[in-house]
Amino acid sequence: MMRLRQASAIAALSLLASVTTVNAKGAWVLWKHSYEVWVDSNKADHRRDVAWKKVAAMPAKSGCEERAVSEARAEYDALAGTRTRATLTGAQVGFDQRHTRFTRGYRRFECWPDTVDPRGAKGKESSPDGRRVRRILFARAE
Repeated sequence: MMRLRQASAIAALSLLASVTTVNAKGAWVLWKHSYEVWVDSNKADHRRDVAWKKVAAMPAKSGCEERAVSEARAEYDALAGTRTRATLTGAQVGFDQRHTRFTRGYRRFECWPDTVDPRGAKGKESSPDGRRVRRILFARAE
């Protein structure tokens, strides 16, 4: 009888661990990344990050990517309504800015796994494109 309880408890914990792992791997977060660019007299680009803002969390990457494109379209439409010269490329909106040396602003909508914080404020690791990221690590019982 005792062995049956232990086996049931182990099976329940294993099932719970696998469900938790699936949920952790499948969640995606849509981020809005705002940054500005200006070009100096030597034609060198200078970029300044302005902000990262969480927009939404989704269970699937495909849904996140679709939402990124629709958010960019909405941002573009809002800028066009103010007569600001803007461009829309996929999930990125570029727009002209006045009264600042940063002549061009951008808002890019990006999907990241929920285990990654693209702001990288506390992280020491880098993503493939060179940005610092903070990762949440899940311990595995062995």
